[in-house]
Amino acid sequence: MNSLLNVEGSSLSALFQEYEPQLFNIRSHILHFYDNIKDRDLSTIAESNLEELYAIFSELDELGHLDVDSTMCEFVLQDPAIRALLPAVHSSYSSFFSLHEIRLAQKILDYENPWKMLESFPLYPRYENLINVHFQNSSRAKVLAFIGCGPLPITLLLFSKLYGIRCVGIDRDPEAVALAKSCVKHFGLEKEISIFAGDENVLSEFEWDSVLVAALAEPKPRIFQNLHTIIKKKKSDNGKPISVCYRNYTGMRQLFYWPVLPEHTRGFRKINEIRPSCGVNNTLVFLECE
Repeated sequence: MNSLLNVEGSSLSALFQEYEPQLFNIRSHILHFYDNIKDRDLSTIAESNLEELYAIFSELDELGHLDVDSTMCEFVLQDPAIRALLPAVHSSYSSFFSLHEIRLAQKILDYENPWKMLESFPLYPRYENLINVHFQNSSRAKVLAFIGCGPLPITLLLFSKLYGIRCVGIDRDPEAVALAKSCVKHFGLEKEISIFAGDENVLSEFEWDSVLVAALAEPKPRIFQNLHTIIKKKKSDNGKPISVCYRNYTGMRQLFYWPVLPEHTRGFRKINEIRPSCGVNNTLVFLECE
């Protein structure tokens, strides 16, 4: 037994030595990113500082899109120095994402042709690709409900424009809801897209046959628990299957935000998982209620 352990330990040590230079390089970049954001209050960033902020977060984006194998990814995510910084990194990413959507929504509202403005946004192809992949791998929905739609509901705008799907967006933040409603009206889609304030429990008041959970929607355990209860009741009412999908962060993209864990989705069965491609950040996970 001791000899076996020595062999395994020796193999692990040799493997670590092989990956150590790349791990050191990644750790250095994460420490550099953390140094740039640790003293910033992202809720008070002025418009003049936004370009600087984009430059800072581009470093994190590049790390999340590194093409590394699963072993290297595991070394990165289990590295003690990196793990100690992840809560702050994840929090900053969530705040930055919200700030970015607010600023983009405000720019679109000032633009006479909102679609032209949105499509000129450098990351627009990522959004469009994500929607196309979702549609191609899901059952055809008549009404899509989106939990955590945010201040700029690009997902709902694209589902409506590209596939003619009726949409319902919900968000807990009243300011995000107000901005999202203004954006939907500016795009001329207020008859196709409805936005409501509240958490996932609001969905018990509407008709829908497909639900999407945003990657940054929280808290995940409660959301899925309540969804399970709502879906069970809806199935007993009309017998129709309910499509469930959530956006997740996997691989190196776990540097952006916490992934959904298996215990968060108790009561659901995973039926498909689509890993990101073409610069997309989110993995799409499709579920069905057990």
